[in-house]
Amino acid sequence: MENWDELTITEQVLVHRAVNGTSTRGSAQHVTAVLRWAGAPGVPERRHALPAEELERVPELATATLRLVALEWLTVRRAPSSSFVQEDGPAVTGFELEQVVADPATWLMPSGNEDDLPALSLRATAEGHRRWEARAYAPDARPTIHQLDLTQDEDRIRVCAMEASGWLTGPFGVLADLAGEELRAYVAAQLAPLLRLVRAGMIEVLHVAEPDAEATIIPPADLLDAFGDRELRCDDGDDWGIGFTCVLIQSLANALR
Repeated sequence: MENWDELTITEQVLVHRAVNGTSTRGSAQHVTAVLRWAGAPGVPERRHALPAEELERVPELATATLRLVALEWLTVRRAPSSSFVQEDGPAVTGFELEQVVADPATWLMPSGNEDDLPALSLRATAEGHRRWEARAYAPDARPTIHQLDLTQDEDRIRVCAMEASGWLTGPFGVLADLAGEELRAYVAAQLAPLLRLVRAGMIEVLHVAEPDAEATIIPPADLLDAFGDRELRCDDGDDWGIGFTCVLIQSLANALR
């Protein structure tokens, strides 16, 4: 069995998912996000990859899984039901394993009724879990956002970043609307709990101009000017999904745990 640092990024993500007993579905999206923040070439710089871009990850996921199974890092198991993938089921092995890992339906989130699809989960072996834990909780491992001593305002930002429906501004934003005269000091105070997490490389701020539009990444140096712009904030809009939002950065360090 190889050491953790000898695994590829894709293999590391799969082992992490296996430690959590996660479904194989959604792995393509997860791996693409981590690759994006790792600066891998050819990976789209957007919040979510398109289905066609996720599809391109399937051969890589298949190869990585077969290698990890052979090295006894993890197993692929058939879950008893699609609703409870963390329940132990029979291991998928041999030719059947080669077939299921090559099937895009194994790795992509279904667009229809997922009850019609067989549920598969990744499960770490005892040795795989031990090696992951030794790296994830090594003395030099950086803390995750969930381990920080956060203020109430910072924790509200953390929850916002974790939720797909979370928004910082706009009609459903967690930050108060700009009232009265636009003051940089007021905006700076609003941004204080956000900036700490952005500068620590744990959260990324995005702006969406209209529903379903492509998100634009806001660099830390531009946050004060951007959040002070009423038009960009969309505080007085009626539509959900516009304004500023934030997401947890799926960097290698953050994705390890």
